[in-house]
Amino acid sequence: MTLHRAFWLILCAGMALRIIWAGLVPVQPMSDSWAYHQFARNLVDHGIYGWTATEPTAYWAVGTSAAIAFTYLFTDGFWGVVLLNLVAGLLSIILTYHLATRYFGAAVGIVAMAIVAFWPNLIVFTTILSSELFFIALMLAGLYFWQRPAGNAMANLLLAGVIWGIAGYVRPVILLVPVALALVDLAHGPRRLVTTALEAAIAILLISLVALPWTMRNDRVLGAPVMVSTNFGPNLWMGNNPDSHGGYMPLPAEVASMSEIERAEYLKDKAKQFIAEQPLAALKLMAVKLVKLNNRETIGVVWNGDALEPRIGKTGMTLLKLIATGYWYLVFLGGFAGIAVLVARGGWITALFTPPVALWGYFTSLHAVVVAEDRYHMPSSAFIAMLAAVALVALADWRSGRETNLQAGRAS
Repeated sequence: MTLHRAFWLILCAGMALRIIWAGLVPVQPMSDSWAYHQFARNLVDHGIYGWTATEPTAYWAVGTSAAIAFTYLFTDGFWGVVLLNLVAGLLSIILTYHLATRYFGAAVGIVAMAIVAFWPNLIVFTTILSSELFFIALMLAGLYFWQRPAGNAMANLLLAGVIWGIAGYVRPVILLVPVALALVDLAHGPRRLVTTALEAAIAILLISLVALPWTMRNDRVLGAPVMVSTNFGPNLWMGNNPDSHGGYMPLPAEVASMSEIERAEYLKDKAKQFIAEQPLAALKLMAVKLVKLNNRETIGVVWNGDALEPRIGKTGMTLLKLIATGYWYLVFLGGFAGIAVLVARGGWITALFTPPVALWGYFTSLHAVVVAEDRYHMPSSAFIAMLAAVALVALADWRSGRETNLQAGRAS
């Protein structure tokens, strides 16, 4: 089978699975999805981004709710959200192929594409109102233009920065992605590092400029020029306090009467104080968060629970969770195997200073410091898939070479 034919077969199969899932499982928002729905309805009905029409907020980034609100201009149902999720899924599959091909060759690109196309968690997120699929697609789209070999270098850089700026409205963690990518060029000498650092600075400036209208809105509405969202302090506190278990937890009672800005600063200071005064406890919590980040992949099934459980029961829910987590474990371990292959081929420096490894490390490190749940490893999905594909292609090449050697031995 040619690579061209394999590309289209995988793409069609991956999208067919997502469309079939969307046809079988209705959208029923729960948990964070319900919050996004409420924010979107307030945007459409009242022109206010907030919990109610009289409570404007910037606690969560506005991008996801704004995208959902756009679909509500055309329908009171959720088909528009599903359509956007399908587009995000399509882009993620295609971009994974192109990026993996750029980094590791076409064979790895096809395998990485297949891993993403058939990834259960990415499929079931098609019927969830969430930021995950939007962010993955936008992040990969910006990465596609970052240091793109073809085309005008400055135009590519500008496109990367603008796309990442839009991604910042979905998740502000995009801001330091250019820094992580600049550090990749440490392995290529100081001259290349200086060039990439300048490119990273331009990208960060563009991200900030794209966010400027919302920053100004926050200054006007909340009284402080918050770039996108105010939840960094609360999230840092959730992952760094004496009662933390590394994941989501209710905010302390003493912040109830504070403004959103006061609460964010207070909780950030409390978290920093805990880290400074109890560094060993903070380190232990980092280890807990690393486990919590990677120990399962059930969130897609859980957030579809209100629609799924009446149809498949608790046993069916458990089975789907096992399938999703089993797939995650295989790809996760495959990612480390891919790093081992890169180390064997070119040494530790070459292996670790590649974009997929650097970005997987960036998102992992971020949530080891802040707060962790299994959905927070999803931005790394495409990069882990690329590395697992490296391992699978290397295994196939080894087996092919072994069989060739055996046949040669028999012939002699």
